[in-house]
Amino acid sequence: MSCIGKPVFFKTKGKPEKKKEHGTVVDEVYILVSDYKHMIQQIEFKPGVSWDGSKYAYRTGYYTYDGQMKNIKWGQFTQFLTEKEYKALLSKAKARGWKCF
Repeated sequence: MSCIGKPVFFKTKGKPEKKKEHGTVVDEVYILVSDYKHMIQQIEFKPGVSWDGSKYAYRTGYYTYDGQMKNIKWGQFTQFLTEKEYKALLSKAKARGWKCF
């Protein structure tokens, strides 16, 4: 499962409007741990969306199977990685030349 090329939407808490498109996933790095795909996504902001002038935002998360092991779903809980696993994930982002590290 990958979101490269897909838009990223966020809802503003406490506001009734629909979700707002913030940008597009332009790259991702990941490691596989058991049946979890832990990742960092590089998201390019749409013009005028960034609140501090940054070109990119980064989102961590994971994909895993649903309870029936039939469909792959975006994880809804906090990631939990060992020190070695997280270092491996960050080293992949550095190797891609991401400027946030």
